[in-house]
Amino acid sequence: MTVCYTWFHERFRVLPADATDETVRVYARAYILMLLSSQLFADKNANRVHLRWLPYLASLDDLGRYSWGSAALAWLYRCLCRGTNRNVVNLAGPLHLLQSWIF
Repeated sequence: MTVCYTWFHERFRVLPADATDETVRVYARAYILMLLSSQLFADKNANRVHLRWLPYLASLDDLGRYSWGSAALAWLYRCLCRGTNRNVVNLAGPLHLLQSWIF
């Protein structure tokens, strides 16, 4: 399940000045969800935000317990392996991570 990036951006672009603690947490979850979906675990859906990462954001305190680096590396390897198939035209995935690793 995905949400359109433009809706997501319009909804969570600016934090209200009178935001409560719960509102700040909601915006923090939205920002982290955007980072996960567009940077660490990017795919060919550049204009959509995947909601598959939402369960991991239920508790902001538990985010540090996950091995996000290992997960991102596994996702990158998966995308690179898919790119070796004969019928694949475009390579998807967090290729900027691969580029930064090279340098």
